[in-house]
Amino acid sequence: MLYYYQPWLLPFLKTKPDRLPGSVTCYYYLSFEDGLWDILRQKFPGRKLHFLVPDFYCSDVLDNIKARGHKYTYYPLDNNFQISASLFRRYLWLYRPDVVIIFHACGITSDLVIDRTWLPDLPSASLLIEDSVHRLVNPAGIKFLTDNHFIIDSLRKVSPLPGSRMFVKSPEVFCPNQVNPFLSAYSMKAAFLYFVFRLLQTFGFIFNSSVLLGFAHEHLLRVHDDLVGDSPLPHGGFLINKFLSKYFNHSRIEGLKRTQTGWYRKYFQRVFKSDQFYPVSIPPSDYGFLHVYPLGFNHPPSQNLITYLHSKNIPVWFKFTDSPWSQKRGVLFLPLGFHVSETQVRFLAGTLLDFIQLSE
Repeated sequence: MLYYYQPWLLPFLKTKPDRLPGSVTCYYYLSFEDGLWDILRQKFPGRKLHFLVPDFYCSDVLDNIKARGHKYTYYPLDNNFQISASLFRRYLWLYRPDVVIIFHACGITSDLVIDRTWLPDLPSASLLIEDSVHRLVNPAGIKFLTDNHFIIDSLRKVSPLPGSRMFVKSPEVFCPNQVNPFLSAYSMKAAFLYFVFRLLQTFGFIFNSSVLLGFAHEHLLRVHDDLVGDSPLPHGGFLINKFLSKYFNHSRIEGLKRTQTGWYRKYFQRVFKSDQFYPVSIPPSDYGFLHVYPLGFNHPPSQNLITYLHSKNIPVWFKFTDSPWSQKRGVLFLPLGFHVSETQVRFLAGTLLDFIQLSE
């Protein structure tokens, strides 16, 4: 069986903690959205805002943005989750957004942080939110583009730990105003749901049970994700997780993912020749930062493919299927991590080839 989530924390860790650069300050929240709400409450108290967001994005976040009375406009991403700086500038001039979200989809670096020629067109009061929920952020490599630039991750998507870190530019331009998680039914319920999810994931790994893995992901995790971000007040996370995140062995994790990305590229050559799939363009410099290996699908997401893969004990999914980006194509998130072997990647490639033959 090919497992989607990493079941164990220990391989992620090293013995000596990282130290934040003097130019970076880190705060810890229950979720990405809790950090986002805290920023908005302090920077734009009482205001209804206009967001500029990528058209491949999480609908839960967008639903909560709308529920708070804000509005958003999409900017288009291509098959490789990129937009040119020149096109992005047009959207900045047309909409003059209060909040701009840049997203590193699948862990692939957005070209917008490389080609920064659009920055002079960003309104001076606008907030720049770098959504790094698909990356295991190494604080040593952080670079801020403006004083109003905030980087927020999601540890549960890239490690076995829950919660989100928010990195801001030092000297501090922001003072967090968080609810203590131990004093909140919202936080305790989210923590309980995540604990049960991880427990079932671990049992599914131990007993090789696709039923447990599927239930944990498709039911428990969905309930958890629907809950987080719903609170009108921003909640802090449990600080033990922030403490443990200082011990992430970034060099080991990045080296492993570079190796595994090489396996996918090697064994998927025949898959890419099919009219159904396409290789998402990934710069070699990003191989070590990927959350998943993205497999492009040349049509809107297919439930037939998911059903077939699940029948072969491969619990993987298309993501953001309700986004505008997914109306013309899809992307299958394939796992990376300490629990993925070369044999499993080869098996996955063979299973996809079997599906291609059956569907022709």
